[in-house]
Amino acid sequence: MLKKIPVFRSPEGEAQFNAAYEAILKQWPVPYEELYLPTRFGDTHVVASGSKDAAPLILLHPAGGGAAMWCRNVGPFSQQYRTYAIDTISEANISILTHPISFRHQRQDFTDWMIDLLEGLKIENTDIVGNSFGGFLALNTALSLPEKINKVVLISPAATFVPMPAWTLHFMPVMAFGLLINSKKTLLYPYNWIWQDFPQDEFMAQLRAVSAYYGRPRHWNPTVFSDDELRKIQAPVLLLIGDHEVIYKPENAIRRATRLVPNLTAEIVRNANHISEYTAADYINTAIMKFLAD
Repeated sequence: MLKKIPVFRSPEGEAQFNAAYEAILKQWPVPYEELYLPTRFGDTHVVASGSKDAAPLILLHPAGGGAAMWCRNVGPFSQQYRTYAIDTISEANISILTHPISFRHQRQDFTDWMIDLLEGLKIENTDIVGNSFGGFLALNTALSLPEKINKVVLISPAATFVPMPAWTLHFMPVMAFGLLINSKKTLLYPYNWIWQDFPQDEFMAQLRAVSAYYGRPRHWNPTVFSDDELRKIQAPVLLLIGDHEVIYKPENAIRRATRLVPNLTAEIVRNANHISEYTAADYINTAIMKFLAD
């Protein structure tokens, strides 16, 4: 049996994350089942909702929170789709990492992971939605596996279209210093910066805080796709960025995306932060369902 690679800094931290995660699943708005799918990087945890006969919809979460971040979206989505909220392998979540993601070949590794995941779910082709790091992975999948992806929704994708120096400035030094002095307040600072004081319920706040304190992701930072790569995207793309986005200027990301991606529609979402599927859920749900149905 392959050895589990820890994605939390302590067993206590992992237990706290699992408790908060389960508390959110108890509030899941529709019936669901939990799956563990073997891949070459470990067993991937999936929360599946909706009719098994419906068209599939893959949901890829942002860093820090896991698949439970989609708690305000699976209700509407699952009325029309078989939704699969994925716990991204190598993130601090419920999936079990047994083989590391390589530094030099991260994008190819995540492509291979997605190949195994789609095969395990018996999905020939699908729509895909991703937020932040999940958005980066969603576009990487559309580029590397075009025959598998029908439509793509990107919610504030990390890097992908433009660099994010503000993220680097707020996260990297603070995370290193916070670990050095073992300060929970310091470690939570960049998560609060990215959240921008938007309201959240008790369990979501706990989930994000535990991710900040104890999470130990085993992948590398997302990157910006080249002009040539973006021109090769075949699937229709919907790009949604909150007007309170702080990792980059929304206008800059939208300008480059609309210039290069052949079939892309973009919008700045009012009264939304980096995690707009949670903070502007009603609007995001309506926009995504309309885009997928058109």
